[in-house]
Amino acid sequence: MLFNSVEYILCFLPVVFGLYFFFNKFKLYNFSLLFLLFASLFFYSTYKIEYAYIIVFSILFNYSLSLVFKRKKIINKFVLFFGILGNILLLAGFKYFNFVAEVLKTQLHFPINTIEILVPLGISFFTIQQISYIVDCYKGKIKEYSFINYALFICFFPQFLAGPIVRHQEIIPQFQNIKNRIINQENIFKGLFLITLGLLKKVLIADNFVDFINCVDSNGLFHNFGLSWFFAFAKVAQGYFDFSGYCDIALGSALLFNIKLPENFNSPFKAKNIIDYWNRWHMTLVRFLKDYVFYPLGGVQKNMVKTFFNLIVVGGVYGCWKAVSPVNIIYGLINALLIYFNLLWKKLILKLNFKISGFIANLITFITILLTTPFIAQTNLKSSFTLLKTMLEFNLDSISQWHLNKTIIEFLPGKIFEDASLSIILLVFSFYMMFISKNSSELADKYVEANNTFYTVILALVLTICTLSITRYQEFVYFNFN
Repeated sequence: MLFNSVEYILCFLPVVFGLYFFFNKFKLYNFSLLFLLFASLFFYSTYKIEYAYIIVFSILFNYSLSLVFKRKKIINKFVLFFGILGNILLLAGFKYFNFVAEVLKTQLHFPINTIEILVPLGISFFTIQQISYIVDCYKGKIKEYSFINYALFICFFPQFLAGPIVRHQEIIPQFQNIKNRIINQENIFKGLFLITLGLLKKVLIADNFVDFINCVDSNGLFHNFGLSWFFAFAKVAQGYFDFSGYCDIALGSALLFNIKLPENFNSPFKAKNIIDYWNRWHMTLVRFLKDYVFYPLGGVQKNMVKTFFNLIVVGGVYGCWKAVSPVNIIYGLINALLIYFNLLWKKLILKLNFKISGFIANLITFITILLTTPFIAQTNLKSSFTLLKTMLEFNLDSISQWHLNKTIIEFLPGKIFEDASLSIILLVFSFYMMFISKNSSELADKYVEANNTFYTVILALVLTICTLSITRYQEFVYFNFN
């Protein structure tokens, strides 16, 4: 069951919402949480029932370890090591076994074969949450939580599959707060606004870039300067609205239950530098990498060689988290290098007392993001470098090809929508949302503050249009990272 499905919008979400608050009305507080837990597991198992067995095992394993802490220090260290290793092996076994087997077989002629492995959706996300939990247990930051509260912290359905990656102190106290068991009209309106905005981004914008991207990619049409840049923009825009839409629906769905999830996406293309960009994109994952990888390594040091090493490690971890493949690892390392150069640049401009206008800084940052796109737009290094090479080869012949190549023109904006004028509106609206509009939470706050019936009618109309526009179930991009 996907967020962008009729089953979720019209069946699952309303039924779970209604029953949850029905049980709470009669003060069946523990039962309501148990119901929400089973509803979350049901939501997860609609993809494949086998997924549910894996997540239940993972939850039992980590919760059992959390109960062992508070013993002798030497035991705590062993439990921490065993817990982190167990989680990493579970993740690696599902995600990376075939990659390692293929390398051993082809490079070292080791007698091992790849096997068909069912990779659980969201395993990268719930593994990270559980590692952070047992690390906090080791540091003595954890209270005694009931099993139901812990299990809900891991598999609460709005944030289960692709984040945001939450901390125990952010969400478990909300489950325990009796005030959150009463229907909150403001949260309902804000939640429905975010769900509607998320569906609009996913169904009406992101998914309408997919056919264009697939046509250009499968036909190798990006071997042209102009089209290569438009292809990179389309890929970036699709990823932006796909993930932003997912985050909006996740936060909106949680708000219906009076649960406030942490912000995970904050207008990243408004960033003035690459560090600012990564502080705005997938914010909870970046927070985890900072707190549990970068800072333990030493963070930013006066010795910039050490800082460089720390960033390279984080970049490698990020690349491997997405998937162990040369393209993803290089993407992570490139961004680590960009952050490192950004730190050096900050030191330099401070010494020179040099300033760049906000618009120029924003433009340079966005172009930099586009130039890294080949390493997420392509599945192998050869195609990635081909696309990057094409983007960097500007000449007059490439401009003439852009205008004269009928095959290219056929797949330009008109291919996104059947009507070219609608495609132009889509592109203009995309630019507005990415570079000018307030972020989703700010828009939701303004909508609630306005308390305007006309706005509510418009919201209902947009939600209806989005629901009726769900003609195919296009998975969210981050589901590919599991």
